This record gives sequence, structure tokens and C-alpha cells, in this order.
Amino acid sequence: MLSKYLLNELMNFCSRQEPWELALLTKTWYTNLASIKLRFLGEVTFGSSLYLKKTKTKSALLPSAESIKLEREYEMKRLNNLKCQENAAEEIQLSLRKRQVGLRRPLPPKWSSSHN
Repeated sequence: MLSKYLLNELMNFCSRQEPWELALLTKTWYTNLASIKLRFLGEVTFGSSLYLKKTKTKSALLPSAESIKLEREYEMKRLNNLKCQENAAEEIQLSLRKRQVGLRRPLPPKWSSSHN
């Protein structure tokens, strides 16, 4: 029921562009979500800040220097390839702009060439 309500609210909002309406819609959504008592929203109160717990990251979860280097090399190759494609597209556009475009003569029908 709530999802239909939220979808309906969103569809009604899409036609409007006022920032205060977005704020009001956000408040309405939050109020409705808070009223259904979801467990993960239990500690969140309207307008208050959230405090995150500090945790230590295991070194095994961090990428190795070698994998970072390989990823960087791969990304550089990918970006260079994209740049080459952009340059080629630009050159083609420039060469097409320089060419004079005219109407070409239509091809003769196939039946006329076989009868000669």
C-alpha cells in the first residue's frame, strides 16, 4: 500500500518543478516510512544527524599495489583508445565538411543494362 502511495506521489510530483514541493514530498515520504516502524529506521529521527561507528579495515580487503598499477594501466589504455576514437571522429567530420556535396546521378535500372 505504501509503495503505491509513494509511486503516486512521485508521479504527481514529476509535473512540478518547485524546490519547496520536493522538500515537502521528502518530508511526507520520511514521515510515512517512519510511521510503519521499520527496524533499520528505528534510530533515525527526523532532522537529526547520524553518528557512524569507527571500524578498522583489514589490510586484506585493500587492493595490492600491483592490482592498483594494473588497473591504472588498463584505465590509461582505455582512455587513450577513447581519445583516439574521438580524434578520428573529429577528423572525419572536418573532412566531410570540406567536401562539396552535390546530387549524384541516379543509377540506371537493372533491367536496362541486361537488354543492351
